[in-house]
Amino acid sequence: MAIIKMKKINIKNLRNVRQGEIILAVNFETFLQANVVGLYGQNGSGKTTIVDAFGLLKTLISGWLADVKLPTQEKRLILAGEHTASLDFEFLVENQFGTFFVHYYVELQEDQHRLYTTLERISYRENDKGKRSKILMAMTEDDIQIRKSSLSDLSEQARIQLLVIRQLARKEYRSFLFHKDLKPLLQERLSEQEMQLLKNIAVDFSGDLHVVNNQNIAPLFEERIMPFSIHLEKTRGQIPYDLKGPALLPEDAFYALCEVIEQSNRVLAAIIPGLTIKINIITKQTMDDGRQGIRFEFLSQRGEQELPLRTESEGILKIISVLSVLIAVYNNPNACVVIDELDSGVFEYLLGELLTVIDEDGKGQLIFTSHNLRVLEVLAIKNLWFTTTNENHRYMQLKGIKEVNNARDVYLRAIQIGGQDEEIYKETKTFKIKRAFRKAGVQHD
Repeated sequence: MAIIKMKKINIKNLRNVRQGEIILAVNFETFLQANVVGLYGQNGSGKTTIVDAFGLLKTLISGWLADVKLPTQEKRLILAGEHTASLDFEFLVENQFGTFFVHYYVELQEDQHRLYTTLERISYRENDKGKRSKILMAMTEDDIQIRKSSLSDLSEQARIQLLVIRQLARKEYRSFLFHKDLKPLLQERLSEQEMQLLKNIAVDFSGDLHVVNNQNIAPLFEERIMPFSIHLEKTRGQIPYDLKGPALLPEDAFYALCEVIEQSNRVLAAIIPGLTIKINIITKQTMDDGRQGIRFEFLSQRGEQELPLRTESEGILKIISVLSVLIAVYNNPNACVVIDELDSGVFEYLLGELLTVIDEDGKGQLIFTSHNLRVLEVLAIKNLWFTTTNENHRYMQLKGIKEVNNARDVYLRAIQIGGQDEEIYKETKTFKIKRAFRKAGVQHD
């Protein structure tokens, strides 16, 4: 089985990040150990941008298996005043051929509708001293390269095919390098080892990457739609559950949720004593699209009492909605889960306990943003990143800190008196806040 880990992410001109890089503390010697990474910082300082970058990566590399378009222009993902944003990801890959460093670089622009790719490049380097990086494939607006061959080196038939696929990718707002129609051409020109590296990213890592952002969670708080993030052997992705009343889902989605509930109940009893989820099947019926569906509801069971799941707090609902992917991070070395505002609505002591358990005995990667400083007391400083006020250097780790130090205290001291390479907090003063409140009340009371 191949193992793929995220090593580094570099961002340029995405949202409010002009330049930023995060390097994860993972190497080939620690492949089977968990990598729990927390990102902290002031509101609006670039934490969610990391989550957005992973969301874009998921969309781009999923092209081999799914028809997914890049986000619409209204998302405003490119930094104001700039025409192009870029993402550079580095992966560590171990497969039957050896160990490798794999780079995927992409540049994005937007038209009046959506983002689209203008440049893509994927390269790799064997994990041996003296080995050089090799380009697997690259695409610019002027040329296409497969290994060392440019368009001009290929046959007329191959050139036409590549140009047609590039035009299709542009029209469909998808990745060119990971376009499903490109696979037959690449199989003719790449070695078995090189095709395996592409498959490791496009299939293996893509299937094990879960991105839970505020867009996924917002319906839980606004529309009472609970999005279950799912990581099962045969089912990955998200399935929505309507909290407002009995839900209706196709049979395959219903049975996948049943498996998630069975899996989650094993953990729920340990983290929320006395709580289990019960499935109440109401009826089977034909759905509007002709498929067979099941109408059902989830019940919250505590002892003899049963109530609809919607009666639970938003914090408990959020934990339940992501529990399947957290279980995957604990057990699966390939699982890479990115969660925005993991702490939202979750009791801080429980959050610390969950992260400690995953960090000490887990196998996958969990990257999250948070405002709750309790986590700074339980994670190693090497796994903590902080946003800065410098848009050209958005992410950094604290300096001058030892493993015995309390990272929470060091962070608060850095906010108050500085002492780091970059400013990490735009100063606010209580007397100015008081004066602003007073003036606002006088003018509008």
